[in-house]
Amino acid sequence: MNKGFFITGTDTNVGKTIVSAILVNKFNAVYYKPIQCGVDLNGNIDSDIIKKLCHKPTIIEESYRFKNALSPNIASKRENIKVNHLNFNKLNNIEKRVIVEGAGGLQVPINESLFVSDLPLLFELPVILVCKTELGTINHTLMSLQILKEKKINLAGLVFNGKKNHETLGTILSFGKKIYGKKITVLANIPFIQNLTFKKLNDLINNFSFKH
Repeated sequence: MNKGFFITGTDTNVGKTIVSAILVNKFNAVYYKPIQCGVDLNGNIDSDIIKKLCHKPTIIEESYRFKNALSPNIASKRENIKVNHLNFNKLNNIEKRVIVEGAGGLQVPINESLFVSDLPLLFELPVILVCKTELGTINHTLMSLQILKEKKINLAGLVFNGKKNHETLGTILSFGKKIYGKKITVLANIPFIQNLTFKKLNDLINNFSFKH
């Protein structure tokens, strides 16, 4: 089994790259995003954000990079390219921890047969599930936990991104335990920060509680 974590989310734009950057800095880890679709409003891909927010990070180049911000199966079709998981970096012989970031949420298709939820098993990495705290997160988080349970994927814990909501958190932890079959660990609740910088990001590192 590889050392590190697979970062996924309950939806797109939930803060996966921010959490990835925090963990890259915390563990001096290697960053890898197998599939990149599109750019952000500033024209950056996710590895660009890692470069800006992390101290001299080691980044493995994307195996697939598509122009359009769409699910990988659609983005790849538009460019007449087939996504083949055999072309992903196997992450062999990497001594450091590796932070692998998925594309979109767990059940986003990457090709005609595989979903993002299949990748943690492929890379042999436990999952960190990034969740919003706003309306809708209970439904999205519990459905994500159901997928992790069905596919027997090891869950390292949840990271909530946004204003703390204790009632929402309590509901997710209570029902999440029933669905997943084990106690759910909350690794962090990080606040939404505009204009994130290297210093602001590193201030968030102490929010994370790991027993790994």
